[in-house]
Amino acid sequence: MKNAQVKQNTGKSGEMISVEDFLEDVAYQKMKKLLHEKVGLDFNGYREEYLKRRFSIRLRATGTNTYRLYVRYLQKNPDEYNRVIDNLVINYTTFFRDKDVYGYLEKIVLPRLFRSNKVRIWSAGCATGEEPYSLSILVHKVLGKKRANYDVKILASDIDENALGKAAKAEYSRKQLNGMRDSLIAEYFSTNGESYQVKDFVKQLVSFESHDLMKPSLRKGFDLILCRNVMIFFSRESQQKIHMHFYNTLREGGYLVIGKAEVLSGQLSQQLLCDNVNCRVYQKSFKDGYNRSPSELSVTNGYTLNLNNSSGGQCLVAH
Repeated sequence: MKNAQVKQNTGKSGEMISVEDFLEDVAYQKMKKLLHEKVGLDFNGYREEYLKRRFSIRLRATGTNTYRLYVRYLQKNPDEYNRVIDNLVINYTTFFRDKDVYGYLEKIVLPRLFRSNKVRIWSAGCATGEEPYSLSILVHKVLGKKRANYDVKILASDIDENALGKAAKAEYSRKQLNGMRDSLIAEYFSTNGESYQVKDFVKQLVSFESHDLMKPSLRKGFDLILCRNVMIFFSRESQQKIHMHFYNTLREGGYLVIGKAEVLSGQLSQQLLCDNVNCRVYQKSFKDGYNRSPSELSVTNGYTLNLNNSSGGQCLVAH
């Protein structure tokens, strides 16, 4: 039986695979279907090599070692559904990750947005909350005593419920604050034993909710969306789909910030102006194609427009 083979249609020419591999593939697909039914996560958009690498960790941890045995384990141990989701989502993040990006947001993007007294920001894939709280701190730094005159809300979303719980708690170790100046920590955090608590006035701007990026957001009119270092888990087609979701939720003139190792592709790369190539900051054009007046362009002095760039979109690049 071990040497038996079946013919699998690959769409080009059939190839022979063992019955064992065939049954494993069937069990793998059944496992994804079970997880989709139980936790609502659509795995079709994820890169297969990434999924199998992460699933293999749970197979080893449970001692099942095959998808067929793991399916049985899932059915008998419902708590495993949460464990496998936790394992799929890598929640590495830091406060003010990539200081040049946050510097650009503080000096250029946020002052532009605060020409209006109502600003909506979305931190998509917020993990344990370091990014949205970093954004809230920036808002307070930029507005200072004028903060009370502005209606600012920061939505922070993630698919990982455990990560969202930690984010809402807003308590971090000193190690998690590495790289932040002591004066900044003293101003925006209070000590709680050996941990550091985000102060209430910082937390007040931020709300958390669970959201699957493969599904369109029900909210519209965001001025700024950050989704950084998340797309590496998704296939190219899914990346384009998610980026279009963001485009549709941005207001005209709004900004999208992606990870430094990520690029825009497809239709969206022709619809967004790359405002800063190094920081991966993009702007949604107005319907008439107008983005900024000459006086507004002066705030990016030292940049020139480049229509051909590897990051996607028309781009302002340093010279």
